[in-house]
Amino acid sequence: MGEQSMLPREYRRMQKIGPVACTGMLVLALVCAGCTHPSVPMRNDGAVRDMPANLTAHTWVLELYVAGDNQFKPVLNDTRITAVFGADGLLSGSGGCNIFAARYDAGGELLSIGPVASAKTICSEPRGVMNQEAAYLAALDRIVFFEFSGGELRLLDGDRRTVLVFSRGGLSAPTELTGRTWRLTHFDTGMGKILPAVAGTTVTAYFDHEGFLRGSAGCNAYATTCDAAGGSLDIGVVDVTQTFCSRPSGIMQQEATFLSMLKRAGTYEVDGNTLVVRNTAGDVILVFESDRSEALLPLSGTLTGRGWHLRRLADDTGEMVPALPQGSVTAAFTRDGHLSGAAGCNWYGTYYRVEGERLFVEEIAYTDFYCSTPEGILEQERQYFSLLDRTASYEIRGGILVIYDEHKTPLLEFSGDPLGA
Repeated sequence: MGEQSMLPREYRRMQKIGPVACTGMLVLALVCAGCTHPSVPMRNDGAVRDMPANLTAHTWVLELYVAGDNQFKPVLNDTRITAVFGADGLLSGSGGCNIFAARYDAGGELLSIGPVASAKTICSEPRGVMNQEAAYLAALDRIVFFEFSGGELRLLDGDRRTVLVFSRGGLSAPTELTGRTWRLTHFDTGMGKILPAVAGTTVTAYFDHEGFLRGSAGCNAYATTCDAAGGSLDIGVVDVTQTFCSRPSGIMQQEATFLSMLKRAGTYEVDGNTLVVRNTAGDVILVFESDRSEALLPLSGTLTGRGWHLRRLADDTGEMVPALPQGSVTAAFTRDGHLSGAAGCNWYGTYYRVEGERLFVEEIAYTDFYCSTPEGILEQERQYFSLLDRTASYEIRGGILVIYDEHKTPLLEFSGDPLGA
């Protein structure tokens, strides 16, 4: 990572980079002047660490948090707040409305979490979701200790008071559902009428072996937990990105209806390559078809399960040039659809989804540090974000990940090391 000379004053969406410089020595004095609790020094190299396996093995779903009145509050209904601790030192997840990313380090019972980068979408429903998100992100900044109790992850402040309580996110899904991409063919309009999916849209569902369901709702990516057994199907709170699509006509209405129907799922049945989802009354609400040769999100050992390090990237002329040797740029893809990493100076996070060889990357949230060394690091970082935004497909050969644009022109080239190796 580059030498960071200031803490971020704010966090911005992609294409709004505008850091203001100040000296690193001044910031170091300001930060350390208030340090009264033990902490784990955080490293900036983006390398895979020996993180606690029980911390990195799960997607953690928030159950309780301490609000401004120092009282525990349960998470609002119809919201899902998550935390994914990557083995490469990247923490990412959803705050209930926006995705976030931060760097972290853990050792023994100590946990240090760096400044959090978050997207800036405003969500109006459910009521209070933005205040809840602000409280969650502020609480992350207070964490000094962590502990496990009865399958829960508890994060504590410097006085050892519990401020965040998480449960494990994954449940279960039978093999007849997992391992393939399900594509929506028909859906209930909400008035008992079954219609075919809107022409030109692709709505997908992928059930993994750890009890997560995610895919594309047509315009936005979504993710949730699911518990499927004996033909019953229980869907958790659905986390959805906040993009608006104008084409094709009807895509947003279909998306809203699809997500509404998904929450009403009660049972399912699989007949060959057809998946039928019914509500608790037995009415058909969603119909999917699939091809077992396709997967929405790759299994461990492909995109996931590795720490990817940038080797080369396209310059403004399209020529692939070596990445700066001292500007460690990384990418970590998690099984539940989060992509995060170090961009050389700043840290970033977003959602991704895969359909065959197609790779879709959502809007990127990142911190706003200013780095002066190595020379050219911020220019490379801006180029990296721009190229990542143009992602259309990918391939992996011999441990090398290449990301292409829609014309199959290479944009980014990474080498991969197994996480935890």
